[in-house]
Amino acid sequence: MFIVFQTIVKGELYMNTKRRWMFSAWVMVLATAVILSGCGSNNGSSGTNAPNKPDGGSGTAPSGEPVTITYSQWGTAEELQRTQELLNKFMETNQDIKVKLEGKDWGSYWDGLTANAAGGTLPDVFKTSYAYIEKYAELGIFKELDGLLAANSFDLANIDESLLGLHKYQEKQVSLPIDANVIVWYYNTALFADSKTNPYGAAMPSLEPTWAEIVDIATKMTLDKNGKHAGEADFDAKNIVQWGMSISPGSTMDWFLEPELWSNGAKLVNDDGSLALDTPEALEVLNFFIDLTKNKKINTTPAQIEGLGGQVNLSITTGKVAMNPGGNWNTTNYKEAGIKYGIAYLPKFKTNQTVVQPAGMAISANTKHEEASVKLLSWLAGPEGQTELAKQGYSIPANKAAADAYIQTAGSENKIFLDAQQYGIISPFTAKKTDLVWTYGEQALKLPLAGEGDLQAAISDLASKVK
Repeated sequence: MFIVFQTIVKGELYMNTKRRWMFSAWVMVLATAVILSGCGSNNGSSGTNAPNKPDGGSGTAPSGEPVTITYSQWGTAEELQRTQELLNKFMETNQDIKVKLEGKDWGSYWDGLTANAAGGTLPDVFKTSYAYIEKYAELGIFKELDGLLAANSFDLANIDESLLGLHKYQEKQVSLPIDANVIVWYYNTALFADSKTNPYGAAMPSLEPTWAEIVDIATKMTLDKNGKHAGEADFDAKNIVQWGMSISPGSTMDWFLEPELWSNGAKLVNDDGSLALDTPEALEVLNFFIDLTKNKKINTTPAQIEGLGGQVNLSITTGKVAMNPGGNWNTTNYKEAGIKYGIAYLPKFKTNQTVVQPAGMAISANTKHEEASVKLLSWLAGPEGQTELAKQGYSIPANKAAADAYIQTAGSENKIFLDAQQYGIISPFTAKKTDLVWTYGEQALKLPLAGEGDLQAAISDLASKVK
């Protein structure tokens, strides 16, 4: 039986803390699901070797009528409506297939998928998230895709390995990325353009900034009530009115701290899932971030972040912060706030790195309509479906064949979201990593990485919890 499990999200995730749901009964549910799925699916088998169903897996019903398959995903009413529009486009050119959309909210979706896995009633095609691929793989719900994609000449070359790698289980492709949420570095251009908020003439960040460059900019952009910047001897650190940057590495471990560690040749977790923060390269990064807040005073403290609204990735919307990291979905937040912004890659220590958080699509291991399901999956993740997705103007297509359509819709300034995908790290989520970043990590490292606590003690405590 081929097994897999994972997920994430799109701006939902991710950073806005939908990932913080961790059900206390999760272990019991998974255990029950594994037992039940082993006892029986629709045909007493699961995985890639499941025998053909009554229609032979042809994708067409025996009667000659269009075959009906189900596609399930999470989302808001607006998101589901956009998905329905895509499905309608698919059905226009594949009139032998009817697709029924099943939509749920985030929490209900995963509860339902787990129950479906136990009862052998999975949808034919369904949305996945990179954060839970391993967990759901272990329930045996994914059909291995490599052979099916090859047989249908699906071109994987148009999708960056940084995205494909997050949708693999034991080196097998079990889901195809359909969109790409990219983490970048934002800055408030209005603050830089105004001599009142930029009296020392700090330059805006370059496209590929180093941390040395960012520190210099942030020093000049951090001002006290007397107009002094953070690099001056008489700077009043107790009365800061404008900060050069807002980062919180300890509470943004998976989407900010991890790529920064990779940039310095370090990692967040080892290959066996254990904590990897007690290396010279990792400690160099951690102590660098502590220095920005504790000594240089150019970064917001956790308490100051709360005073500015509580979300690091929205700090520039307050008009009191010059720069912050964020996801591509934050452009909507900035536009709604009337903020003029610029975009750069994440600041680097040695190499450009970022996180790409792709949602994907998978096929049920025991679908009765394999051929029709492969057609839908290939269309939605291929050039046609991805182009239609790009034209909607809400998501970054994972398939580069839709790049031109995305730029035409979103504007040339958003090309960076396509280009940055090449720097995405490949660090799949495991059960240990999930516990690390969403259960234990923030409570252990949030304050120490701001210079408020014993870093080494925090690392030791965290390591003991994720053995």
